[in-house]
Amino acid sequence: MFQEIPVNEPNIFAFKASGRLTEKDYQAFLPKLNSLLQEHSPLSLLIELEDFHGWELKAAWEDFKFGKDHDADFERIAIIGDKQWQRWMTALGKGFISTQVRFFQRDELPAAWDWLRGIDAGEQADDRTTTEIEPLFPYSHIVVAVDFSPHSERAVSRALELARLYDARLSLIHTVEHIAYPYYDYDMLMSTPYDFLDEDQAIHESAVERLKRIVEALDYPDVQYEVLWGVAKTTVLSYAEAQNADLIVAGSHGRHGIARLMGSTSTGIVGNARCDVTIVRLPDR
Repeated sequence: MFQEIPVNEPNIFAFKASGRLTEKDYQAFLPKLNSLLQEHSPLSLLIELEDFHGWELKAAWEDFKFGKDHDADFERIAIIGDKQWQRWMTALGKGFISTQVRFFQRDELPAAWDWLRGIDAGEQADDRTTTEIEPLFPYSHIVVAVDFSPHSERAVSRALELARLYDARLSLIHTVEHIAYPYYDYDMLMSTPYDFLDEDQAIHESAVERLKRIVEALDYPDVQYEVLWGVAKTTVLSYAEAQNADLIVAGSHGRHGIARLMGSTSTGIVGNARCDVTIVRLPDR
């Protein structure tokens, strides 16, 4: 399936592709992309592959045909993935179109956004060699990760306090992972994941309603909310990059020992975000 990632750029658009793409997925996706091309052409595109299992044959043909027909309508296309075959398919596809296309590993997400925005990596390297300290600016867009736990309740409260202090835009984001189908790739007689979309969608809609109620209770004028599919850490980071956010606020479970070494959402965000990150701890009870 495809899901749009909201982007705070005039001519860059981003989508997440997950699962195994079908012709039905493309029939729902291509009208949206056609509409964007009519309004914004030429545009740059980021496609993030997460838990991605490829294309059905007819879907692959739709993908190829659309790319050939609209070659001149794209400026740059960045593909984000974590599998060697995804890199190989990107390299193969570049041979059929003149659009600039590049593959980036998932941990290269910031570099992908810089490339789409036309920021030269050499210029950034030169900037890092200077000893001049950059001035601090007020926060303008604060993203807060919400998982409906007491930790995220405190994170929302802290983010709201900072948003009011800086008169900043506030975005609440919750992530929903697709129901796992561990045997689908091995058992051809098993029902496909598409037979369980109703369950997935019910979880997503419930999350939307819960997040909406939180937003309505905030009494803050400049707030938006998104429920996106995907793994929490990577989805929050991707959203923050797409929105040019300058602060991420997240709650911490205060893990120690083995659990801490294995990682958590907040640890992953701190280690990979390019913007400031505030971690809000829940007091010991």
